[in-house]
Amino acid sequence: MKNKQKCHLPPYIVDPIISLQAAQQKIGWNITAFNLPVAWEKTKGEGVKVAILDSGCDLDHPDLKKNLLKGKNFVNPSQPPKDMCGHGTHVAGTIAAENNKIGMVGVAPKCKIIPVKVLDANGNGSMGNVAKAIRWAATSGADIISLSLGSPSKLQQVRKAIQYAAKRGIPTFCAAGNAGKTKEVFYPAAYPETIAVGSVDENFKRSSFSNTGENLDFMAPGGKIFSTYPPDWYSILSGTSMACPFVVGVAALLLSFTRKNNMSISLGTVDDYRKIFKQNTIPISNKKYAGNKFFQGFGIIDPRKFVEWCKNNSN
Repeated sequence: MKNKQKCHLPPYIVDPIISLQAAQQKIGWNITAFNLPVAWEKTKGEGVKVAILDSGCDLDHPDLKKNLLKGKNFVNPSQPPKDMCGHGTHVAGTIAAENNKIGMVGVAPKCKIIPVKVLDANGNGSMGNVAKAIRWAATSGADIISLSLGSPSKLQQVRKAIQYAAKRGIPTFCAAGNAGKTKEVFYPAAYPETIAVGSVDENFKRSSFSNTGENLDFMAPGGKIFSTYPPDWYSILSGTSMACPFVVGVAALLLSFTRKNNMSISLGTVDDYRKIFKQNTIPISNKKYAGNKFFQGFGIIDPRKFVEWCKNNSN
């Protein structure tokens, strides 16, 4: 694809922005529904680095700054990857907001984030820059790549970059898209070299906006997710963009746990993660769609089952 081809954020729902003073620490339903504090007894994501390719990040946010590593700005290379949109900051909080008694807490509160800005203040960007950023992340210490962006069109440049990262043992997780009932999820989530993530609401029902297709892998909390937002604030957003970082956070917990316990289990490919995650899911609660891979993938990622998996696989 030519570099001028555009990528964009899928539409997402925004609720009123909440100030730090008003927030204190709120535990989102995505954390409480799966009893993640129990999983944190095993690991909090220590030692794992996640590259988030998005609109950048609020680099001074009190819930994020201690977990931020040096990133890169592909929109304006002379500037730091500062978020002028809010989307990337929200994604970062879901993965790695600190458990520091303010604001909120992420799924893997001790993993590190590499903020990579590929989208501007309007959520638009060049697919050429996305491809370059994936390659950069793959050679800059990232263990996992998170992509909450996409397009209904095939993105060959981006696929080649994802394949490049995969050859280096770095898996890519992608939002499935917010177009509702579709024949397939958006790209690059549709590629077999990625894990495609759809959204469920607080009742574990498939979100009506969540893309469908045989290439959908898993579902995760994406409806009304409370997370960080610039400048130093918080907001509630909905979308598969919010579901993808939840799964990335669980992947960071899994990778951290295997490293801490010197386990021989390989986690270098999306197939490695897919195999383990398939053992740790529950079906969506929609009677019409439950158990149907086209609508739910292999099911909802369930960290409660991850805790049992840890117990069974500890040395």
